[in-house]
Amino acid sequence: MARKFDITEMKAKLAKYDERKRDTEKALSKIETSRKEFVAKIAAEERKERTHNLCEVGGLVYKYFGENLTGVQFKAILDALFKMNGVQEFVNTEKDKRALAEIARVENINSDVDESDDKEEDTEIEPSGYCGSVRFSA
Repeated sequence: MARKFDITEMKAKLAKYDERKRDTEKALSKIETSRKEFVAKIAAEERKERTHNLCEVGGLVYKYFGENLTGVQFKAILDALFKMNGVQEFVNTEKDKRALAEIARVENINSDVDESDDKEEDTEIEPSGYCGSVRFSA
């Protein structure tokens, strides 16, 4: 004869599922918060790096053309330089070199990330934020 399910048993099992669901939702919320914080940190570091680069380039402009140079004056100087034979070609060649170097750098980063993803595929993160004996944090 088929076993009859007791309503009390089923309610207890449902309560366990509900508790697991709440724990998982809490863990997901923590992960999402950590992810948002990490994205904000990356954006802040990228802004700092860009600002630093702009300051370095500006410093070089001031070094070679004087500190009283305005943006309009510097553009006029660059326009005159680019009209000279070979200057535009040289600039484009240098720009292409940097673009290719950046592509290679990004591809290298992506391959490093792909390799680390392969190592973590079999890892199951528990709702508490622990994975085995390793604690994950942002």
